[in-house]
Amino acid sequence: MSILSTLSEALPGRAFGPGSPEYDAGRTVFLGPGTPDAVVRPTNSAEVADAVRTAVAHGLAIHVRSGGHGGEPATDGLVIDLAALDAVTLRDGDLVDVGGGAHWSDVADALAPHGLAVTSGDTRDVGVGGIGVGGGIGWLVRTHGLAVDLLVEAEVVTASGDVVAANADSHADLFWALRGGGGNFGIVTRFTFRASPVDGLVGGQVRFDDSDVPAVLRAWREVTLASPDELNSTLLVMPPFGPEMPGGPQLGVALRGSEAELRRLLAPLLELPSVTEVALAPLDYGELLEAAPPGKPPFRFVGGNGFVPELSDAFLDACVQALDASAPTMLMLRALGGGFGRVAPEATPIAFRDAQAFLVVNGVLGPDASDEAAADLLLEVDAPLAHTSGRYANFTQEYGDDVLATIYPPATLERLRRVKAQVDPRDAFRPAHHIRPA
Repeated sequence: MSILSTLSEALPGRAFGPGSPEYDAGRTVFLGPGTPDAVVRPTNSAEVADAVRTAVAHGLAIHVRSGGHGGEPATDGLVIDLAALDAVTLRDGDLVDVGGGAHWSDVADALAPHGLAVTSGDTRDVGVGGIGVGGGIGWLVRTHGLAVDLLVEAEVVTASGDVVAANADSHADLFWALRGGGGNFGIVTRFTFRASPVDGLVGGQVRFDDSDVPAVLRAWREVTLASPDELNSTLLVMPPFGPEMPGGPQLGVALRGSEAELRRLLAPLLELPSVTEVALAPLDYGELLEAAPPGKPPFRFVGGNGFVPELSDAFLDACVQALDASAPTMLMLRALGGGFGRVAPEATPIAFRDAQAFLVVNGVLGPDASDEAAADLLLEVDAPLAHTSGRYANFTQEYGDDVLATIYPPATLERLRRVKAQVDPRDAFRPAHHIRPA
């Protein structure tokens, strides 16, 4: 009996093979289509459990598709597509149940009439699942922390096919591991987050020309270190991509407060002579979430990311050095501290809680650039990475044990491996950042 027939027997009407629309939808992610043996599209946690048990019994690799935004296309095994598990339900109070296949736009739209939100990814079509177990450095990270910091319970299908509710009191080790350990421990079919008030937001953008990038970086540091937790900001320094996309720093900000207060807090930046545009106004949380560009970017990005423990002069000088690389280079700094820093480093697998900022730096090459050219460019752009304490998994596209050692401190990784041995001793779940059982 073929594996598709076996799956169809276990999950009538939920298993799909090549040539069907459901197979094509399930095998396609942001980076392109894959070639799995089959796709199943369950409608509840019991069906997810049936799919897991069948895959484990037949030695199939398990790939989970939540939003489809991240991850490499599956080249074998079984894709469990959670697209049908996309309900968003607000309970009495501030708890919200979110299906593992929902997108952050679904959450934002459902909570908006209640003046609530869960800090999330930056784009509307990012899936809740990947961020819900990966971290979630969202637009309100200084005010409310990471998305995983707001998780109070997760309904999880384990490798044995059991469905458990993991929280601080039940399956506590699994609950700890889920909040930053990625998809190594099971499939989350329902997240329960604590939502936060977001009424009274004001924000927008401030743009600068590229005449004095070092001054912008230093003024942004001054603002970041002096500001209350309610101010959230991201500074993006872009190379020019043609007349319609001039280069220069771009500041995105959000504050729960008044426009006058926002302008007062941003004064060191707004007073710079390189300012070209100021667009600040009241906004809804959903307006902070942008639409992601469709399809795989036609570039090869060379660089990395990391948590920055100190916005020192040496670090900012290294950022300027990277921006002077021989290839177009983009740099992003997201302010941390605040709610992010109030969480103890051992409370979740995201351990670098002393960071003042999160950095992403990438040189841009053509899609067919050689590995040699990429290695040469990395030497030019990696100066600021030397000032980071560790990497963030969801922004890291290199894999292996040596990479895991930069994402998790030794004690954290060892604890994750022990939890893995408890809940998935046969190592059925092997996401890109694969944690092996102890």
